[in-house]
Amino acid sequence: MLNKIFGLSGLFILLVSTQVFSQGQGNSPYSVFGLGEPAGMTNIPQDAMGGTGVSFGNTFYVNLLNPALLVKNRSVGIYKYVAFNVGLKGRSSTISSATNTQQDLGMNLNHIAMAFPITPNWASGISLQPVTIVDHIAVQQRAVTGTSNDVVTYELESNGGLTRIAWTNSFKIGTGLYLGLETSYNFGTTFRDTTSSLGTGGTTLLRNTDRTSLKGYSLKTGFAYQKKISDDWQVNIGGTYEFNSKLKGEKLRTFSTLADIGNGPVLVRIPDTLSIGNVNSTLPSNYRIGVSLESPYKWIFAAEYAVHKWSNFRGTDGRASSAMQDSQEFNTGIELLPNSTSTKYFNQVFYRVGFRTAQTPYVINGIRVNDRSVSLGLSLPLGFRNPSYLDTSVSFGRRGSIENGLIQENYIKFGVSTSLLSTWFIQPRID
Repeated sequence: MLNKIFGLSGLFILLVSTQVFSQGQGNSPYSVFGLGEPAGMTNIPQDAMGGTGVSFGNTFYVNLLNPALLVKNRSVGIYKYVAFNVGLKGRSSTISSATNTQQDLGMNLNHIAMAFPITPNWASGISLQPVTIVDHIAVQQRAVTGTSNDVVTYELESNGGLTRIAWTNSFKIGTGLYLGLETSYNFGTTFRDTTSSLGTGGTTLLRNTDRTSLKGYSLKTGFAYQKKISDDWQVNIGGTYEFNSKLKGEKLRTFSTLADIGNGPVLVRIPDTLSIGNVNSTLPSNYRIGVSLESPYKWIFAAEYAVHKWSNFRGTDGRASSAMQDSQEFNTGIELLPNSTSTKYFNQVFYRVGFRTAQTPYVINGIRVNDRSVSLGLSLPLGFRNPSYLDTSVSFGRRGSIENGLIQENYIKFGVSTSLLSTWFIQPRID
């Protein structure tokens, strides 16, 4: 069964890449800035540990944070394990301003990843996941100058984002040292519509649409080093650096006239093209470093620090954004596997908890938007002594505030994934 899944994974990636990842995870006002809200490159077990994972990893999932750790435990004794991961993430949020509050809910396919051993010291993998997500709708009303009762209703809608398909190679160099390289192709389209109508339920609507398509390559490097400090414990350090990458594409601006007689807006005529031209943008460089104390297949205590250089970001107009500055985050997490040799089911469950605090890239009205959350999760084996797992995570957090005209988000983020493992082959043994 797993072999069929692995064989079809490439086709599945092609089918979903242009459809599923273009959707959002619930309305987020901050996603209108820059290229959209950074999606985060973590998988579900890493989310449960507060977003940590740059210094450690194991057989049971594909490490999406550090390409150097893809090779870790892909070969165990005579077994070579292939891992296939599919993850979903969602968010339920309460968005508040000083005067209004609304509820939002969304869920989306977050990643598809596969890792496989080539030699005992070399593993490779492919993955597909969102880089940025744009998902926002807002409605504004303005009085018509010179009238007492007439208003114009504007609906502002933005959606889309960037998706990444990556090829990763990971190498074990000597005892305890791992190096990795990830090459990626980034692509995606963002739509920003402004629809206006006279009154609150006008039947004639005028829509301006900006469609921006971007694509480009990126490069990420990683390392990890593990050192035993006793019979039961080891200390791990790891880090990654992703280089600044250039994006090129096309921007199309159109104007449309629509009519709504109760069944939703429909085009009255073919949209008019206002302009079309080439554009450029950037994905900023970032780095992450972490340390963890590990008792293999028992305990992990991890702490990490990351910086994203959004001050170097340039929009499609070639200018820096005053609302985007360098972001930084601090992550901590704990993992417990009660007893890896036990025959009891719940002793084979991974238990995780984490904490994350971040200065986001957003600076609104001169105020930095901060984000804090706590998380927890489980990895449940899919049967007794089964190396495949069902991973879950949930985090509770708050971003922003309602002071000085800002917007506050109280959110619950949740995720679920399957980590399916199968032996690539068993090496023959002669007695």
